[in-house]
Amino acid sequence: MGKKKHVLQRIDTPSGRAYALLREGDKALFLPSVTSVLSLKHSAYLAELEQQIGKEDLQRISERAAKRGTAMHLFLENYMICLQKKGDADMCLLYTQRKSTDALLHDMDKERVDVGRSLFYNVYHSGLFDKIKKVIFTEKFLHSEKFLFAGTTDFGFLDIDDYIVITDFKSASSPRDEDTIDKYRCQVAAYAIAFEEMYNKPVHRGEIWISHPDGLQCIEVLGEDMEVKKKEFLELCDAYHSMWDTKPFEDYMALDI
Repeated sequence: MGKKKHVLQRIDTPSGRAYALLREGDKALFLPSVTSVLSLKHSAYLAELEQQIGKEDLQRISERAAKRGTAMHLFLENYMICLQKKGDADMCLLYTQRKSTDALLHDMDKERVDVGRSLFYNVYHSGLFDKIKKVIFTEKFLHSEKFLFAGTTDFGFLDIDDYIVITDFKSASSPRDEDTIDKYRCQVAAYAIAFEEMYNKPVHRGEIWISHPDGLQCIEVLGEDMEVKKKEFLELCDAYHSMWDTKPFEDYMALDI
């Protein structure tokens, strides 16, 4: 008997984001997103900012930041796609400039696109690409049936020592504070848990590339720190499941939107 096929579908609803694991012959299994689970981690910075400027202004800032992040992500994603297809640095730069700019200008103003491109160039000129031996995947859904969560990570690669590295891109208006970076550490640790379960291969480290107008922060998560962050995430995941209601997502799926 052949192995049953599984399909992971991302669901974005007014109630938030979740994933549905569609298993042949079985009911869909609903999984909370990694970022939803991490919403349980308190951010002192965001709480203080909301108190200073108000919820509505914070929401407007977040929406502008999301567009900036979308632009930067697309430049980076297209560059990685070209690398995965064995393109050289010059070819990949030309590819991402053309493909990303054309696509983005359909959906957002030029100023946001230019900011995203500038943040991409921070990464491009940082030397980080030099340690990539092979791109394993870009923009990939990962999930854990054992611990019941799912998420989307930006890309994974083999480094020059043949270690597997899971990487997530972040954009920012200034260097990120320690509370935010700690949440990012948990995020890549969660992706490492899911990747190792799905592919039975060890993840050597996670990396978070945070690009902001003044430069770049590259955060590594490995060794004992990785194990601590995996444990912390799984504790948050248990807490989230204890209060999570899947019905809004089941109802949304039933609408066949």
